[in-house]
Amino acid sequence: MKKLFFLIAFVIPFTLAGQNAWDALRYSQINYQGTARSLALGNAVTALGGDFGSITLNPAASAVYPYSEISITPSLANAFSEVDYFSQRTNDRYTRPGLSSFGYTGSWNTSNSSGLVSLSFSAGYNKVQDYTLRTSVRRNNSESSWLTPVASMTNGFVSSDLEHGESYNPYYDSEASWRSVLAWNTFLLDTLPGTHDQYIAAPENIYGEEIVVGGPLDQRFTKESIGSMGEYTLNMGANISNRFFVGYSLNFRNVYYRTFEKFIETAQDPEAFQTGYSDFTHTYDQTTTGLGFNMNLGIIAIPVNLSGFNWRLGASISTPTWTSLTDEWQEHMTADFLDMQKNASSPVGSYSYKVRTPWRFSAGTAFIIGKVGLISFDYEGADYRTMKMSEKHDKWAFEEDNEAIRYGSEEFGFQYAHNFRAGAEIRISSLAIRGGYSYYGAPERSYEATHMVSGGLGFRGNQFYADLGFSYRLKESEGFSLYDSGSPGTPGLNTLSQLRLLFTFGFRF
Repeated sequence: MKKLFFLIAFVIPFTLAGQNAWDALRYSQINYQGTARSLALGNAVTALGGDFGSITLNPAASAVYPYSEISITPSLANAFSEVDYFSQRTNDRYTRPGLSSFGYTGSWNTSNSSGLVSLSFSAGYNKVQDYTLRTSVRRNNSESSWLTPVASMTNGFVSSDLEHGESYNPYYDSEASWRSVLAWNTFLLDTLPGTHDQYIAAPENIYGEEIVVGGPLDQRFTKESIGSMGEYTLNMGANISNRFFVGYSLNFRNVYYRTFEKFIETAQDPEAFQTGYSDFTHTYDQTTTGLGFNMNLGIIAIPVNLSGFNWRLGASISTPTWTSLTDEWQEHMTADFLDMQKNASSPVGSYSYKVRTPWRFSAGTAFIIGKVGLISFDYEGADYRTMKMSEKHDKWAFEEDNEAIRYGSEEFGFQYAHNFRAGAEIRISSLAIRGGYSYYGAPERSYEATHMVSGGLGFRGNQFYADLGFSYRLKESEGFSLYDSGSPGTPGLNTLSQLRLLFTFGFRF
């Protein structure tokens, strides 16, 4: 298996804080949640309708309602991470409650038996992505330090480029990385003897012409991510002769994503290091907020409607989401030596940009067998080569990134993703048993497809209903490193999974 986006997202990239195609992908991928019923059916609901969770996939779903309804869906997400890094295994678990969906749908009959039979209006919220995860990595390392590549990327800058002056701020006035500035000002970098622009890291010793790590290092890395992406929907639908159902939605998307990274490196024997190096800690904190909008159209048709059998077809199209985003970040570094301690903090960086996500197309079919149950199938497609990034004041800011998104590069190759979903429901009086399966194709050539299994139970009363739904997602990734250590081979395997529970409570009137 090759590396996955989850790896890139949850294991620290050794780069400057910046915006690139992986950010565009993060805010373009959809992980539908909706209601407990839609989740339990694997979100194969394009042709079903009559459920607030399905409105996100097909706005015609509201037109199927023969009644008015209000519902709310709290959730519980449990994310698991298991990292095997140079034969050292670390496990992490992160549990967080949330809100998956809430909404109101009103249906008004026209008293017509044909033509326009009813109109519907829906308003509410559906979560479309969850960023909750915690990942940890540990390694005992005698070959390299986290600071080794920092020293390499600082080469070529004189020390005055890294220090504050009367009217000089190295974070903004120098082209050196913020990590280089932080490391220099905490004495974690020094110039090589006889040079003014070549650097050595504090954990490295000089033996003649050879530079090596002074002794064994304990390395620990942790990354926590929280946040979500949700859609607030204004929807209208129409029932035509109880055979055709059409709908339109205007959606407003909000984004909140926060990630906190901490890397700790500790010398097992500080006296083995010529600098007296003991340990250092680096933290990186980033928050992304954003607002966007999109529109979608949908239709559901019933070509066969018999007393004990109902065959439905559904289709929808969603425009790209035009999203305005702002990243804010800050880094901090603390260093301990045998005879002193140093610390430094960067300023708060901020950058605003825009992302346009791909068009999305969905089609589905469903077979409803009287009061016994149903079977449904969905297909969805999205071309991630059509993602685009832009910046208000510089139209050329993302020219190279957009070219690479469209045509591919050494770093990534986006592609058309094919998604398939299937669901089934068995009814026993007022009870329902549900199951589903989802396959999400790889949006980028180095990804693996994602598989999700789901299930749940439901109770239907005259005016009240309650549903329980769960889903389980599994991904694996290999071939990663915390930083470019120069070590050959494929050192890492990261297994990521997520269990989600939804509880829906609804009232009909």
